[in-house]
Amino acid sequence: MFLLILDKRIPVKNLNEIKGALIGALASHGQLSGALNLYDEIKEADCTLDPKAIKCLIEHFQSEGELNRMLQLLEQLTSSPYWVEACFRVISYSVQHEHLRSTLDLLKKVKDKFNNCEFATEVLFDEVFCFIAEKEGKDMQFGLDLLHSIKTEFGVRPSRKSLEFLMSACVNCKDAKASFAIWEEYKKAGLPYNVLSFVRMYQALLASGERASAAKILKKIPKDDPHVLCVIQACQETYLKPLSVKKNQKDRKKALAATLGLLDGLETRQGNKGTSFIRSSELFFIIFFMQ
Repeated sequence: MFLLILDKRIPVKNLNEIKGALIGALASHGQLSGALNLYDEIKEADCTLDPKAIKCLIEHFQSEGELNRMLQLLEQLTSSPYWVEACFRVISYSVQHEHLRSTLDLLKKVKDKFNNCEFATEVLFDEVFCFIAEKEGKDMQFGLDLLHSIKTEFGVRPSRKSLEFLMSACVNCKDAKASFAIWEEYKKAGLPYNVLSFVRMYQALLASGERASAAKILKKIPKDDPHVLCVIQACQETYLKPLSVKKNQKDRKKALAATLGLLDGLETRQGNKGTSFIRSSELFFIIFFMQ
């Protein structure tokens, strides 16, 4: 294939298309170093590369220490329709490897790209905190630092969804201190606690071993929804019972999935005390992070 690329009879336009396709193929099949070498050859020859190939390169960076290279590649997509998608990939990488400054700088660029649209900005920050919930970490310090920086540098209050993602991250890290800090953020943001927030806090406290505090939260969770009871039971089976008496994890997943099937189409609605019922997608998110 390389012999074909080097064939001088191939028109320059077609040659660049072939090289771009090859870069994408190499990156997609785990041969990132080979893809980057070919990319460097193209740049040294002052040839134009398909933006889609550059986006593909960005998508396949995984190891630590590659941020500067990713930012250089992203810079070449500034006027491309692929820029936003590629930028989110770099933001995800920055969050995964806890590069706070680059995360904030990229968020500012995306926010400007959306012309400071309020709805788009909220979705943007929700997505970033979703990255926090998905990443593996020993503590919540980066997540808390990011939350503080977004509040101070962007002047925005976190949405309910953002705080839910952060609370889910607390479950992963088993960080009770961070759970209480995020719990206070609901008040600061003017967001009343609802069924979902109580359930998430209950789960986070159980995961971190704060059983007494979890018991207090449990008393505040309405018990009139059978699906909520199912989640509470799953939390207790996961964090309270000894391993010898726990259900097989696969069996528990199947049982919970069956329960979720009953929730399809259930709308979030306000209860008499200002609490809301949980949608199936939200329940799935809770259960996913218990596995």
